[in-house]
Amino acid sequence: MLTKPQKQIPELDILYFPNKEIEDKYENLINKSGVKKFAPELEIWTSDASTKSLAYLSHGIFRYFGKFPPPVARHLIKTYTNKDETVIDPMCGSGTSALESLLLGRRAHCFDINPLSVLVSRVKVTPIDSKRYFEALNAVIGHTKTIRVSSNHNLIGLRNAKHWFLPETMRSLLKIKKAIDEVDTTSDIKDALQVAFLSIVRRVSKATTQQGRLFLDVETAEKDALPFFTKKALEIGEKLSMLPKTRRLVNVEMRSILDPFANEKKLKTKLIICHPPYFNAYKYSGINSLELSWLDVDHATVRKNEVRESFKVGKAEKVSDYLDDMEVSLRNLRDHLQPNGRLALMIGDTIIKQQYIPVTNQLVNKIKDVYSVEKVALRIPKFTEASWAASQRRNGADVGINLCDFIVILKRL
Repeated sequence: MLTKPQKQIPELDILYFPNKEIEDKYENLINKSGVKKFAPELEIWTSDASTKSLAYLSHGIFRYFGKFPPPVARHLIKTYTNKDETVIDPMCGSGTSALESLLLGRRAHCFDINPLSVLVSRVKVTPIDSKRYFEALNAVIGHTKTIRVSSNHNLIGLRNAKHWFLPETMRSLLKIKKAIDEVDTTSDIKDALQVAFLSIVRRVSKATTQQGRLFLDVETAEKDALPFFTKKALEIGEKLSMLPKTRRLVNVEMRSILDPFANEKKLKTKLIICHPPYFNAYKYSGINSLELSWLDVDHATVRKNEVRESFKVGKAEKVSDYLDDMEVSLRNLRDHLQPNGRLALMIGDTIIKQQYIPVTNQLVNKIKDVYSVEKVALRIPKFTEASWAASQRRNGADVGINLCDFIVILKRL
């Protein structure tokens, strides 16, 4: 049994840099974005934390493309709320805001339309008993040796599972999945084991792990998934055993941001954190289609309720659909802000076929009758770049040259 390491949470607050120095470097892009008409004095936010250091506690239990940066979440929560107050995150993704709220002693209500995101976020904030967890893990590993399965197995939402998995890999994954389903343990431990399983599905498949979008990379496929599952499950068990024993502070549910929260008008907060998928960036139902299929979910059913964007389509005119959905979403969220409450929107512009699309500017213009802009920060990404960001934003050794992230602090009118 692993013992609980005595590790401290690193100090990963946002670092500020002189505006003039940064703005000179990004002047052209800032002018194209048009955000200075809302906030003439931009703030500059960045962090020197490495990818490894940002995976503290349970932040790194599942690789999530386009992940909301923990330093940004921590800074927003500490700046705009006090202990025991509530944070709402309506597109919680991998649960960054949920975990930071837990660690900072805040309550949180988090939502997402993707069942994989909901599962990962719940597990991320759920402390476990390490003794019972490792007993269950040993039972799963032992049970896989007695299970007989066939590689001729249809996965929900995938037309041809053999396109993405070697026959040996299919059998190996099926054994682990069945063993987890049949292990006699508590639901929180079973969920944690399931996340460990789902986190290695792509790693052992024929799909590349270097990009969000699925491409074949047969050379990286692994026939035996058990060693990868075992290593990941051990890591997750260690990290979840370190969490504070206060899960009651955080609630994670499945819900679309496009739906009004009609039955929960009493849910009020001083801070909503919203980090939507960027236009022409990621459609998470597609990125996570392999994991969703092993979760027995058809990714096409998730797609129907996602915010519309233009991932893989690359049509600039599709931005109107994205803006319409985001406008509906942000207007829905206004009802859950206390008077003078803040909505922190982290969003990015895009470039399609050399055309710069000022998504941030256009969206803020659509909601200026219900929100005022209190602040705009330019986020300089460093070590947290996912593959899409890398392809869009890198230029040689520089990062953030082609596009910028903005954090817009909106105040309820």
